Amino acid sequence: MEGQRNPEVLDYRNENGHGWSFYRNDGLLRAIVTTPEADMEMIQKVKKFGLRDDDVLIAAYPKCGTHWSWEIVNMLRAGNSEYNKKGKEIAMLGMPKFERADELPSPRVLNSHLFFRHLPEMLVEKKIKTIFIMRNPKDVSVSYYNHLNGLKVSVGFHGPYSEFLDLFLEGKMMLGDYVDYVKDWLQVKQDNPDLPMLTLFYEDLKKDPVKNIRTVAEFLGLSASDELCEQIAEACSFKKMRAADTEVKQHTGNPSDIWKEGHQRIYRKGEIGDWKNWITVAQSEKIDNVIERRFEGTGIVFTYE
Repeated sequence: MEGQRNPEVLDYRNENGHGWSFYRNDGLLRAIVTTPEADMEMIQKVKKFGLRDDDVLIAAYPKCGTHWSWEIVNMLRAGNSEYNKKGKEIAMLGMPKFERADELPSPRVLNSHLFFRHLPEMLVEKKIKTIFIMRNPKDVSVSYYNHLNGLKVSVGFHGPYSEFLDLFLEGKMMLGDYVDYVKDWLQVKQDNPDLPMLTLFYEDLKKDPVKNIRTVAEFLGLSASDELCEQIAEACSFKKMRAADTEVKQHTGNPSDIWKEGHQRIYRKGEIGDWKNWITVAQSEKIDNVIERRFEGTGIVFTYE
């Protein structure tokens, strides 16, 4: 079986040494953070992870609104607009020590950046309600670049955005290719009609949070008043969530050990169209060409401003 014993190491760093080395697991590129063997072991544990009937899973590529939607779902289930004191990492499948999620009381809101094939095998069998979120690839690339550029640790990216964009468009990203990730989840929805799945766009949630929070509540079978939806929308505004991240959240580890000085931990701008401050006309056209070609026939239309 591919990638199970002495997997080939693929060095996809660019000529300036920026980027990552990878191995393949079930046909997917996975950046080597520790060792391929340790990563394979972690993936196997995730696949065998026990799910409960009332779990909800949020699936999204990095920088597509996972933190945001995690807070929204927790608030809807609690019936109030108070922040969960824990960070979403405590319930994140694919993170180191993800087994801690076992200790969380029901109902749990799990989240992950993993591809479907690496998630718990019980997901379809138990018909776990799954929320899948997409965001336009230009803003994803800029936000992901700033996130990885702000990291002190070895997995960070310390070259210019132009170099990062090349790797992004080639799919040589830490957690896999963005287009493959989105198309994979679209296929999951087609292949598993019995899996309850809600697809959201980051941009829709940003433009009309109350309406989309109501949509999430209906999907989860929760009755949520207009007042509660408005309160949650306000509490989950970017400004409020960024403040709560430092004032309310109980994070493990010292942020200064992980992040460069002056970098926001997770929340940077949270805007639609910030890519215009980073991407040249030529780069924008290049992205358009790649996205148009690779999403052809899917019916997916991204909002860029």
